[in-house]
Amino acid sequence: MATDEERTKTLDHMITSLVIGDYEITAVLDGPSVPRDPAMVFPDVPPEAWDPYRSIALTADDKWHPDWRGHLIRATNGKEPTILVDAGMGDVVNEHTGEPGKLLQNLVALGVQPKDVDVVVTTHCHGDHIGWNVTYDGDTPRLTFPNATHWIASRDWEYYSKPENENPPFDKSVKPLEALGALKLITGVEQIAPGISTLPTNGHTPGHQCVLIESGGTTGVITGDLFHSVAQVTEQNWCPTFDWNTAMSTQSRKSLLMLASTQKWIVLTGHLATGSSIGKVVSEGGKSEWKPL
Repeated sequence: MATDEERTKTLDHMITSLVIGDYEITAVLDGPSVPRDPAMVFPDVPPEAWDPYRSIALTADDKWHPDWRGHLIRATNGKEPTILVDAGMGDVVNEHTGEPGKLLQNLVALGVQPKDVDVVVTTHCHGDHIGWNVTYDGDTPRLTFPNATHWIASRDWEYYSKPENENPPFDKSVKPLEALGALKLITGVEQIAPGISTLPTNGHTPGHQCVLIESGGTTGVITGDLFHSVAQVTEQNWCPTFDWNTAMSTQSRKSLLMLASTQKWIVLTGHLATGSSIGKVVSEGGKSEWKPL
């Protein structure tokens, strides 16, 4: 199995794209996260329950090791807005790699400068999805994507704006968007571009949302943190400690995975390993399973 250093070097150069109708969607890596003990992430899941999934869901040393990424959506005719879904961890130094996130670097490799992004859609307001929204000149916040409007679910905005729900990444990377004139609060399903819309899937956070792409007779969905591990595609009741409301997140996960399976959607995930993060949900032996494209 590859060492962490080898894995990081590989991930730096791995960008996965596919075309859905009139749109090209590209998974853009920000960086690998810190490997964690799955018992700390899924505290209600007994160790033996991982046995059927160890080879596909955990590393060789039994760690949960997700990636941080965003997704770039561009029309194949170049006429629609350039859309970024989620903005990674940002320019903070990754304690695992010792380097800041590489989302911007990988966007430039795709021919996209920060000024070219028209819309940034945030699936939810956790730090590893909002990090590049704002960069700082000393104490002064600046828009990383100077021409973009940031689409934030109003439920997340309202929840994390309350003092009792302290969220430092939100204060650093989302709250300044209002004063900078780049904030758009949305309350449900809203069209971003023809065939592209937000899809509320509350539970991981109060306003968690996916992004649906329907074009050319094919449907794709960018899932944010609807699920964090490939094992959850089968074990849909498993919830990570990050979920705000586990009953709600479970219902959202089950509903979307059922649609994805029965309607043969392409699923683009927020945290599955690069190289297998895009796939389909299939039924095998009466159980849902993940099949990478």
